[in-house]
Amino acid sequence: MNFVQPDIFNRSVAFVSNLYDKLESKFTSISHNKLSGNISWILVILICFSILLILNIFTPMTADDFGYLYIHAEDGARVTSIGDIFQSQYNHYYMWGGRSVVHFIAQALLLLPPFVIDLLNTLAYMAYTFLIYWFIKGRKAGSILLFILVNLAIWFIQPAFGDTILWITGSANYLWGTTLILLFLLPFRLYNGHKLNRISMIICSITFFIFAFIAGWTNENTAGAMLLMAILFLIYYRSRKWDIPVWAITGLIGALIGYIIMILAPGNAVRAGEAGHLGLFIICYRLLMHTLTLFTDYGILILSYLVIWVLSRRFSREESKDSLELSLIFLVGALAAIYTMIFSPSFPPRAWFGILTFFIIAIGILFYNFDYKNKFLRQIRVSMLTVGFIAFAFSFYLAAKDVSRFYSVYKERQMLVEKAKREGATTCEFERYIADTKFVHTEEVLSRHMMHGYYGIEIVFKESLQE
Repeated sequence: MNFVQPDIFNRSVAFVSNLYDKLESKFTSISHNKLSGNISWILVILICFSILLILNIFTPMTADDFGYLYIHAEDGARVTSIGDIFQSQYNHYYMWGGRSVVHFIAQALLLLPPFVIDLLNTLAYMAYTFLIYWFIKGRKAGSILLFILVNLAIWFIQPAFGDTILWITGSANYLWGTTLILLFLLPFRLYNGHKLNRISMIICSITFFIFAFIAGWTNENTAGAMLLMAILFLIYYRSRKWDIPVWAITGLIGALIGYIIMILAPGNAVRAGEAGHLGLFIICYRLLMHTLTLFTDYGILILSYLVIWVLSRRFSREESKDSLELSLIFLVGALAAIYTMIFSPSFPPRAWFGILTFFIIAIGILFYNFDYKNKFLRQIRVSMLTVGFIAFAFSFYLAAKDVSRFYSVYKERQMLVEKAKREGATTCEFERYIADTKFVHTEEVLSRHMMHGYYGIEIVFKESLQE
């Protein structure tokens, strides 16, 4: 019996080693064969697109979506045109908050047919993932394994996937807003010191100023970090003895103007007054709590960064010695975005979306620039993909189950409303949906008030009757 156990162990090790060799051989053959590589890229993109499209299709309107169907503070006037959205955002700016750009996107999406919304939201997700991928690799060779790892990282690391990527209003605020911010930063990441001719420089500078103005007017903490990272990129250029391009200066000015307009919105002052006075004790308390959340909920990311940084000092490619400097730009941006939230009365999980995006890029830059001629590093990469695929299969089942259940609830509610109206009832009773996973937005109690206009009948949650 004592001889059997070691034999089983040795066979298991041999099996795993043989499986790894086969997987590595397959990955290598794909990367070296152009036709196989192109087919693999198409398949991976189609799979990612299909998964997100399915989840989007089965994610119905909820919470703030019902509210943004109407012109803000206009007594139930429905949004029916782009002009109505401008009027709504004008009211919103003076009465509620300064995120006019992302809320404009939310109301514009809600004007469209459901399938078109789902399609556009899926395309926005694909743009977001490709932007992260480009930020990590820069101008270097592409890698399908990197793109897969980026998608797995987003799936597992983002704490409020449903709130920030699937929910229409949430995706406009976070997915679309962060995508605009990444688009603004992309030229800074790809710049390599080469000069444009005079005409191209003028056109780029003016165009970039306009786009930067929009990007700066998206989200308080993430756009603030964006401005800091743009400045850090300029410092990086000087350290490389590159000329600072005119478009970078005009872009930074445009983004700063957009950010100031957002921050100085009268609606922000109204909400800040409701939240109470921001004193030294509150600032210190929030500083402590945000740091505690960073280490308790996302400490694994900090640990991962430190481990990968240590490994990069030994196993980094010779031509990638600047990877640490580039990585630190995004790490500093992530930390800045966290502590900007000291001035906000709340810090929900969805507000970490942009922060964790910067963390993914910071870690990804170091990880991508390893020298994968080393077999140990290749084993780590293949192991991560294998474990990631297995974990994804289980988590996708749970996500699809939760999303499907909420979709069924949404359809059932439509029938309940129709029945209540036929019977002449003045209210309709719903059971508030509480999500089982991070892939569905849990309904707040107050969301029933937003449903009133949409359904044309007063909505009451069952738990509200008991209170």
